[in-house]
This record gives sequence, C-alpha cells and structure tokens, in this order.
Amino acid sequence: MQPPRPTVEIAEDLDDGTTRRVSSHDPEKIQSSAGTTQRFSEQIPHEMLEELAPNGEGDHICEKVDNMTEEEAIAIVQESVRFHADDWNFPSEMRERMKRLLKGPKAYGEFYDRDLRIDATLMRYSSPYPGVRAVQELKDDPTVPIETIRAYFLGVAWAVIGTFMSTFFNSRFPSIGLSGSVIQILLFPCAKSLEWVLPDWGITVFGVRHSLNPGPWTFKEQMFATICYNIAIYTTNSYGMILVQRMDVFYGHQFVNFGYQLMLTLFVQLMGMGFAGYLRRFSVYPVKALWPTILPTIAMNRALTRPEPKENIYGWTISRYRFFYICTVSMAIYYWFPGYLFTALSTFNWMTWIAPNSIVLSLLTGSITGLGLFNPITTFDWNVATSSYAALSQPFFATCTMYFGGILGGLIILGIYYKNMNYTAFLPINSSSAFANDGTPYQVQKVVVDNKLDQNMYQNYSPPFYSAGYILTVGANFCFYPVYFLYIMVNQWKTIGQAYVDFYHGLRYGKGNYERAMDVHSRLMAQYPEVPDWWFLIILMGAIVVSVIFLKIYPLDTPVWLVFLVIGINLVFAVPLSFLSATTGTNLGLGALVQVITGFLLPGNTNAFLFAQTLGSWALAGYGDNMVQDLKMGHYVRIPPRAVFRSQIGTIIITVFIAVGTQDFIMKNVKGLCTPNQPSRFTCANDGNPLYASSLMWGLLGSDRMFNSLYPLFKWCFLIGTCIALAFLFGQTYGPRYLPGVKEKLRKRLSPRTFAMLDRTLFPFVASLLWLNPILVIQGVQHWAPSNMSYKTPGFILSYVFMYWMPKHRLAWWEKYNYVLSAALTAGVAISGLIIFFAVGYNPKKLEWWGNTVSGAGVDGRGTGILEIPKDRGYFGPEKGMFP
Repeated sequence: MQPPRPTVEIAEDLDDGTTRRVSSHDPEKIQSSAGTTQRFSEQIPHEMLEELAPNGEGDHICEKVDNMTEEEAIAIVQESVRFHADDWNFPSEMRERMKRLLKGPKAYGEFYDRDLRIDATLMRYSSPYPGVRAVQELKDDPTVPIETIRAYFLGVAWAVIGTFMSTFFNSRFPSIGLSGSVIQILLFPCAKSLEWVLPDWGITVFGVRHSLNPGPWTFKEQMFATICYNIAIYTTNSYGMILVQRMDVFYGHQFVNFGYQLMLTLFVQLMGMGFAGYLRRFSVYPVKALWPTILPTIAMNRALTRPEPKENIYGWTISRYRFFYICTVSMAIYYWFPGYLFTALSTFNWMTWIAPNSIVLSLLTGSITGLGLFNPITTFDWNVATSSYAALSQPFFATCTMYFGGILGGLIILGIYYKNMNYTAFLPINSSSAFANDGTPYQVQKVVVDNKLDQNMYQNYSPPFYSAGYILTVGANFCFYPVYFLYIMVNQWKTIGQAYVDFYHGLRYGKGNYERAMDVHSRLMAQYPEVPDWWFLIILMGAIVVSVIFLKIYPLDTPVWLVFLVIGINLVFAVPLSFLSATTGTNLGLGALVQVITGFLLPGNTNAFLFAQTLGSWALAGYGDNMVQDLKMGHYVRIPPRAVFRSQIGTIIITVFIAVGTQDFIMKNVKGLCTPNQPSRFTCANDGNPLYASSLMWGLLGSDRMFNSLYPLFKWCFLIGTCIALAFLFGQTYGPRYLPGVKEKLRKRLSPRTFAMLDRTLFPFVASLLWLNPILVIQGVQHWAPSNMSYKTPGFILSYVFMYWMPKHRLAWWEKYNYVLSAALTAGVAISGLIIFFAVGYNPKKLEWWGNTVSGAGVDGRGTGILEIPKDRGYFGPEKGMFP
C-alpha cells in the first residue's frame, strides 16, 4: 500500500524533467509580487546537505525545499506522521521532529521553516530512510539501455557460476556464497572488457535496435545483470530433500537419479516464481517494504559504475570504487589465516583452552558444541561474524532484539539440559543431529522397511533423541507462528489490508500498482508497464501440473492433495512472513508449521514429509520472497518490471540444469560428505542434518507420537505463542494511553525514595516493552542448533558500530562507505574461500599444528554430555521394547 496523496495540491515532476506547480501558492507568482523568493536551502549546512543528498543530488533537494509552500509541507508532514506511525524502520528522531513541527513555529523554535520543508521534501521527493537515501536516484532516464545482449550474456554467465558456487558450498558450515553485491567485482571488469572489445553490430526488431555494443556500460545494465544472477543463487531449495533422500548416511534411496533431481528442482523454482506475483502487492509496492538487505548491492553498483564528486567526509576522500577494491583484496589475502593457515582465528573458543577437559566451561563458552556464552571475542573470521546477522545492512533494532532473544534462548537451553529433560544431559548440549540411545548418530536404516517404520525394529533399536538446543529451536519455532501472524496482521493491518484490496482490484479491474503513490520511487516507476497477474498465475498452474506428474511417476507414496494443502497454507501465512522480511531483513520459512501438519496427516511417511517441507517451507514463501527482493531491487533502480520478469524466468530454466549437475557432482565426489569430521567442513550441519532430524521427528514418528508421547511440551508452544502475541498487542495498544496515569497515581501514593527507585528500574523496563517487537525476540530465541552465541556476538558488535553509532555520529561517512564495505569484505571471503577449497581442500592437504587443532582438541570439539551412559545397559532412556 502507498499512503494517499495529501489533500492539498503539490508540485508534480513532468516527463521532461521540469516541475509544474498546481498549488494556489505559486512560487512564480509569489516572486513576481514580492520581488524575491526566500531561499530556505541557504540555511542548510554543508554537513546536513551531505546527509540529505549523499549521491550528489543536493541541487535537486535544495530546489524542492525552496519551491515548497508552508501549507504544502504541513499537509505532507501530517500525512506522513499518520501513515508511518506503525513503521518500525522510520527514524525515531525524524518522527519526533515532525510531531514538534506540527505544533507550529513558536513551539518548535529556530529553523522551523527550513526543517518543515526539509522533512516534507524527504517524504515527497526523496526518502526518510538513510539507507535508501544512500543508494537512491531521484531522477530517471527511460532511454538508458537495460536489456542489452551483453547484459543478458554476462548476467546468465555469472548466474551459471553463482549457481555452481551456492550449490557447491551449501553443505558447508558456515557456508560460503557469492551474494548479488559480491559478484560485481567480477561482473564489472567483464562488462568493461566487452565494452572495449565488441563491435557495434546489431539488428532492429519492432523499431528498436539491439546492438552488441550500444556504448558505455550503464548502471542499469549492471543492475539488470545482477538481478539475472541474484535469482540463480537460490536454486538450492530442493537440494536438502535430494541430499537426505539420496545419501547413504541418511535414507539412501536408489530412485533419486538425475531426472528426479531435475524435475523436482524445476517445478519448485517455477512455483516460487508464480507465488512472487501474489506477494509483490505486499512486499514491493508499499513504501514500508524497505528490504534493507538489498541496499548493499545497489550501493556496490553505484561505486562501480558512477563517477563520484570529490568530497571530504571526516577526512576521507577515497572513492567508493577504490575503497571497495582495497577492502576486497585485503580480505581475500587475510582470509587465508582463519580459512586455512590458523583456523583457531575462525573458531576462537579461547576460554576453553584454559581447561580443555572442563565440561562446564565447554558447555558455557564453547563455539563448536557449546553455547558460546560469556565469550566477548569469538572470532576473527568475517564469514562467521556475519553468518547470523546481516550486520552492516540489517537495522540495529532487529539485530539487538534478536541478540538478546538469543541470550534468553541460551538460558532456557541450560535449564532444559541441567534438568535432563528428555535425556538431553547424555548428549551434546547444542547439536542439530539426531542421536540413538547409545549417544551415536541415529541410523534410520535400522528401523525402516520399504520407506515405512517397522515397529519391531524400532523397539529393538532406539527412538531418536535430540539435544537441548535443538529442542528449544523446534519449540520456539512453534511459538513463532502465532506470534508473527497475529502481531503483524494486527499491528500492520492498515498496510496489509490495503494490499489485499489492491490485489483484488488488480485481478478484477486491472488496477495499477502505483495509483495514489506518494513516494518518489513509485511515481517514477509508473511510466513502465507492469507484469499482469495472469502471467504469474500461468507459471504457478504449470508448476502445479508438473508437481502432480512428479508424484505419479516416482515412488514417493505421497498424495496429490498435499500439493494444494501446502499452497493453501502459504496463501494465508506467507504474506505476514514476507512483510516481516521486507521490514526487518530477516528471512524465515514455514517449515515448522508444515512439518507438524504433515506429521499429523501422513505419519510414518518420510518422503511425503520431505516433499511438503521442500515445497511448503521455501519453494513458495521463501523462494517467492527471494524473487520479490529482486522486484524491489528493480523498483529502486528503475528497471522495468517486465524486464525483471524476463530475466528471472530465463535464468531459472538455465540454472536449474547447473544446480542439478553440481548436486550430482558433490554427492559423488566429496569424500566424507555429511560426516561430523569432514576436512573441508562439508558436514551438512545446516542443510542435511537438520532436515534429516526433522524427518525422523515428524515424518517417521509422526506428530501424534511427538506431541503426546516423546515431547508433549511442544503442543503447548502454539498456545504460548498466542498468549505472547496477545499480551504485546494489548500492552502496546493500551499502554501509552493508561500507563502515564498509573505512573502519576504511584507518584502521589509512594514515598519519593520508592518512586525514584521505580523510576530508575521498573518504569524504563515497562516503557521498553511498548516498542519491543516480540517476533524478533522469538526469532532470536529459536536461532540455535547448530548456531550459538559465538556466531551472534560479533555480528551484534558490528551492528552496534555500523548500524547504530555510525549513522548517529558519522552519517555522511556511513551513507557513502558502509554498504560498500560490507560487499567488499564478503567478496574477499568468497574469492579466497573458493581458491582455498580447490587449492588445498578438494584433495585435502592438512596443515597440522597447534593453531589448527586447539579449537577442537577439548570437550567442546568432542561434544560430551554431562551424564555418562550407563555401562550396565549400554544405553539411556526407556527400556527396549517399551519405547513410545
């Protein structure tokens, strides 16, 4: 949804770049009658102008400030305060300033006229979000080449390489990937080479000439090629299912061949693309749909393709382009130390080195199987430091809330562990693997015959047991769904409700997406034709047909109605989840919800479980979200929606073959794949093992057995989540209305000393709950196994510095360099990681010395429980033959 236009008429940008004023307060008339026009822009200091216009558009901003009337500015500010009242990302200082401006010049004080017009100009002609201002352009030239032959060639070529990379390292923990912001370091030089080499040969189609070399490589070509690439890195969504079904360490099904992998991957990707057409109304067009994690990619493109004005920002004069390459090369060299030469720098569990055999110390501070608590310095590896949070792009309020949610989760894990709930004290405290009752990894082949659970074999072997960290992760997942659904649907209903109305009107009446748009990006995009909804519907229907055929020709024993059930679940729950991703930068699927429903309806059917997980958890909500990100990226940089659509559909079809081929290569050639001690860290700790553990829980044993026999606490988590959501909604709705009165009554009744103590302790805590986002708290609580606080603490520190302190104290520097720094360091890690693997990892060349063995030498590396397995029985838990 876009906020409606203010009631007064305001200045409109014409296609030729001029401005037509339709307000009764005409500046030209004012100038002609009064002789001069007051220039409020002259009151703007240079430092402030750098913050308002970080990309050299200062003259444009000043012009808008000078030409704006007071009535027009007041109307814009009034509407903006109302519309952004529930906006989590809206700068709090700007919101408070706008409220004071509406009280009038006497209440506001000095610079009332200037600040009123500045805020109105930001809302109407720029952006209130500093991150968006850092990467945006306020004018558009629709004649700039975009869909050129060379852009398609480079975009698809790097998509092929990117697909190989993301699929290849998917089973590594932590994984290594080339994000859209990273690939620029390789794509841009290639583009400049083609610009220099290719001749200006071309053909004319429908009056438009398509040349091999239409001139200098443009910013829009760079972004278009990036979007081609960006969608390709998500072709690993079906890989987890394929890995668990095919590998002998899991189920070892022989029917999972190349054709099976190809068909599954193809319809999963296309179904996600079809779903993106539904989600775009909720997560692309609303101005609140910020998508903070895509901003570094756009910043990188600007650094590479656009000349910059020479400026001095706190003594820094280096260009973005040069800054990027220096940081990239430096990180590529440095990463050899934590990546190969001195791996203890990566897993810096230095506190466990004091007493390597201390179980308690390893549980509390360990980075491998411990909790990573109480360790302030956990890594010197950029890849580890940013593996939990997008520390230089995700809003600090989101990172901070999730981090303290993570600490709360760690304390809950300790409680579960030391109470030995569900026999967790016999196992490592924080692992994503499933274990048998003798403490060894669970071997499903010992209880399955013809893909079904054999009760006799099961009773003679063991039920699967899980670590305390994994139990918390699953339970918090169940809490998460009612919290996020209720909280977002109520808290953001104005935005989401209007998007539902717009979606219906778009289908029924062909209504455009940019009608009544207030923000500058939507107004500029209105000149480009939209992608009709029925294009996406055709893709979705085609993918459904292929999925039905897939279920009929392969022995999965999965009913066709499961496809439609999963689609129905996503139609309801994917909208608030996508909006959460768009506003906070987090990205979650519907896995836990889908797995419980599948476990109830089809117990004992692991293949049906895996199919529902693949389709329901990521193919629709998750992959659709990823495609929506690309649509938003095109929205910010003015790439026509139909051009984005063509790039996505073509790239998907091509890269599916690359993804499947790479999957096949990995599963056949990487020795020790999915084993705990794989030399190159291809342990499947974040893809194969968690999915396998979940399939045992909910697929093999079924939800009824899990909820009512093995883990009865899980069924109460949905109710707990509902109560949490209602408590926060009630408190945040009525708290601001009644709490000031309650506080005043307490002031009168209590002694001054008691009230002063409460004013320092209880009252600030209660006030903080009025803005706390419970979704992010629960998300922080659930982000364990295999992750731990050693992956979160460095990200939190980085986020505090670069997403809180820097924007507050060095905003101009932050707007120019922050996203470029993030992209550069990630690029350096990716390039170095690829070189390290093929140089010394593919045929492992171990470098044995203290710096590479100390991290895993103690209890933290072995993963020992605090209770020993009884020697007389040889196993823990219920007696054999008595398993639930």
